[in-house]
Amino acid sequence: TGCVMDAWMRDTHRATAALLDSIDVSYALPGTGGGCCGALHAHAGLHDRAARMAEHVMGSMPGGAPILVNSAGCGAALKEYGHLLGTPDAAAFASRVLDVHEYLAAHASRLPELRPAGTALIIQDPCHLRHVQRAHEPVRALLGPIADLVELDDDGLCCGAGGAYSIVEPELAGEIRDRKLATIDRAAARSGATTVVSANPGRSMHLEAELTARGIRVRHPIDVLADALPESG
Repeated sequence: TGCVMDAWMRDTHRATAALLDSIDVSYALPGTGGGCCGALHAHAGLHDRAARMAEHVMGSMPGGAPILVNSAGCGAALKEYGHLLGTPDAAAFASRVLDVHEYLAAHASRLPELRPAGTALIIQDPCHLRHVQRAHEPVRALLGPIADLVELDDDGLCCGAGGAYSIVEPELAGEIRDRKLATIDRAAARSGATTVVSANPGRSMHLEAELTARGIRVRHPIDVLADALPESG
């Protein structure tokens, strides 16, 4: 469940649960210690603190079941625990980690018939999903059948959030964000789309204020997919 996602995007956890329910997959939540994954500490070079957090997270999810993560940055961090800790246990844990879109795309045939989203969607790939996990295509595989997808013309340009980068280097992060916003403006102008989907909380929050002022909504892909599930009853 993480920390940022659990605090600010808990509805996305609920949407994740609804999608797993729809394919008849049971799930459990992490036990004690399964909060912060240590990603921001690792980014900041605080290796020992990041390693301690990794140990706690590993202890909160014993066994061999897949670990599904709906935050691209956190998923990337968990997948790198083998490198961070350098132990066989950490490598085994990391091998269980999947971005939630990877898992759902692999089981897409079990999803019920989804309703059309009713709007075109601009795809903004978080760097940790596209360049680190290389798991951005499953997002397209899942959303493509229910919506017209609009690609950005910047080939995966960073948005400037970069974990805590937007806080410690706000001027440069703002300049990078402006470039990203320009690519989104171009995509919106040529398509008429008013919704951007992005699978990482930091990126969403970094872009959201500026995009809201433009009349553009930012959503997590999982939220869009859950809204497309057939109505119960």
